[in-house]
Amino acid sequence: MFLIKLYEFSLVLSCLILYTKADTNTKKHRDMIDKLLMSSGWTNLNDLYCINYYEKLYYLRNLMETPTQFNKSDQKIRALTIYIGCTYAKMLNNLLLAICSVIQNCKVKIKEKNDIINVCIFTEDLLNIITVLIVPMAKLMKGAMDALDILHIRPWMSGRKTKYILSDSLEKMEDIFETLKEQTLSRDDINTYNLTLNTIDSFFNGIIMDINNETTFYCRFKPFDENHLSGEWLQEYEAIHFKDSKLVYFKFLIRKIQDYIKTVVIEKYFQLGFKFDPITEETVVPTPNELFELELEFKVIDKEPSTLIQIENH
Repeated sequence: MFLIKLYEFSLVLSCLILYTKADTNTKKHRDMIDKLLMSSGWTNLNDLYCINYYEKLYYLRNLMETPTQFNKSDQKIRALTIYIGCTYAKMLNNLLLAICSVIQNCKVKIKEKNDIINVCIFTEDLLNIITVLIVPMAKLMKGAMDALDILHIRPWMSGRKTKYILSDSLEKMEDIFETLKEQTLSRDDINTYNLTLNTIDSFFNGIIMDINNETTFYCRFKPFDENHLSGEWLQEYEAIHFKDSKLVYFKFLIRKIQDYIKTVVIEKYFQLGFKFDPITEETVVPTPNELFELELEFKVIDKEPSTLIQIENH
């Protein structure tokens, strides 16, 4: 009888220790979420009406309420992960559509044998942007969603079969290196540029299709023109070009692509409170006692990388 009592006592004590530990971790995670939501960027997210998760609508104004209640912590983490996933989906969709629109313009000029040299320069610059900006931006987006997900008591990341919104598309972005690495650009053969542009166009259109499929169920976007980015760039170019006839359209577009990506990284990543650890190359949610400074570690933007595709000059 004494052994039975001792066993029951040990069992109760073990459960109490485990519960206390779990509750402590949950409290820490709630504090981390509350600190994250104090970052200024959350009040500037305005692309969505709400998100849908398990037939329930979640609005950002409600998700931003702090302190986070104990019984709503995991629910909030799930909803916030989906919410920024929808936000990233719209940003990425806008960018890739705009790039594909420019690529179509390039292909027309190649066919008409018009302004070939600037098409070549744009293609080379675009490859560098993919290397040092677009793929790293996708990694930061995936990292932010992972950093939120891991705070959940049952992270999606821990399930082999469970994938959350946009995770597959963001991971797939790195595959473009494998798609392009065997190709070589030669200014003596314009077909090499045409082939490269076709490859990028096809790859990005595949990503766009995947994004649209993934966001249909979860995201309730406010009305927007999917082609507004390329339209805005064209209008801005025409306004500037009227004053400066020497401005090259494709060079202008490269700068607009760079500026757009920088803005997305600052406003939709750093200003949301996420922190990039340059040592582990991972995104983290700062702990409640951790000092946080807005540091843009994306300085590779202004560096010349090793070229993704070899360019032969003769």
